[in-house]
Amino acid sequence: MMKNHKINDSPPGSFTNSLAAASILYVIIAGAVQWSEAQPATDPRKAMITTLAASGPHSSIGDEARLFDRFVGAWDCDFTFYNDDGTTRHSSGEILFGWVLDGRVLQDIWITYPKDRTKERSIGTSVRFFDPKSKMWRVIFVNPNYGSITMQGGAEGDSIVLRGEDDEGSTLRWSFNDIKADSFVWRGETSRDSGKTWRLEEKHLMRRRAYSVSESDGPPDAKPAGMATELAKKSKSAVAFEQLSSLVGEWKGVQDGIEITLTYTLTADGSALMEEFRPAKGPVMITMFSVEGNHLIATHYCSAGNQPQMITKAIQEPQGKPLVFSLLRVTGMRSPEDWHNTGLEVLLEDKDHLTQKWTYIYKGKMGTNIFRFTRKLG
Repeated sequence: MMKNHKINDSPPGSFTNSLAAASILYVIIAGAVQWSEAQPATDPRKAMITTLAASGPHSSIGDEARLFDRFVGAWDCDFTFYNDDGTTRHSSGEILFGWVLDGRVLQDIWITYPKDRTKERSIGTSVRFFDPKSKMWRVIFVNPNYGSITMQGGAEGDSIVLRGEDDEGSTLRWSFNDIKADSFVWRGETSRDSGKTWRLEEKHLMRRRAYSVSESDGPPDAKPAGMATELAKKSKSAVAFEQLSSLVGEWKGVQDGIEITLTYTLTADGSALMEEFRPAKGPVMITMFSVEGNHLIATHYCSAGNQPQMITKAIQEPQGKPLVFSLLRVTGMRSPEDWHNTGLEVLLEDKDHLTQKWTYIYKGKMGTNIFRFTRKLG
């Protein structure tokens, strides 16, 4: 991603930039706050990773989130490096973008595949957040083999431009150019005369990957160069979401003598399914279903005032089985003793009969509620 600092061979030297230190501190503090509200993952060794993830940008970022939100997902990369002697060096890899820390930070992971399969891949990560005081995005990139560096910037015309300095005092300019829905070009430039002249040192072509990494067979460097066939296929999670979307309409049920109306509506240009749970007596609750990679996510807006987010395992059989969602995290908890849902099982028995099984925890005790609904016809 940047000469002599990320994917190239020479380490950048010691890290002394105070802005980078401030950025790291921000991430640690924000992560600690989010961690305090989250529930542990099923596997404690993965609790930090599952808690880190966010389904989208935090509302506090506002329209500024759009600048980088369009990159969320996986991208296949053709890396080109321009050497001092005029020669070029090429390699392949991938970049993964996603929101973390309750949607306040966007993180990416840069991976370069080794040409020699006996060697390790190169891997680094950037964390970026919008600073409302400076009205700029602040970015720190870290590659454990080479060090770290900080940048800042934002939109400039149709491009995104970030600027900073390396440990030798040279001015750096990184830019996202020719941005389209399925491709963009990343350029890394260096100036040794305070920006009077620039030298192109890296130019990387990125193409959006339309399938989930978890669906790929074999190591990353074994992926075919041509992805036209994969692009044409629907992922298993997309098929599962389409099946779930067949619930659109109105359903009726009775629980403990109370009539319940369940309404499903597709929204956000068909990318989300909204469920409205309306008991004859009691508050309305909403659950939003969407696709996340090779998984489905359900975010429940509970009358208890919290919002458990639940996720399926990687979809293997998109049809004919119940969808099982397990707790990923929960926001809005005032106390660990609060009522909160921990799981959801959705079973469409046939086109007109639906069963939901909710699990929950209240004051340390686990429980289950089972609801049965019939589609309202006419």
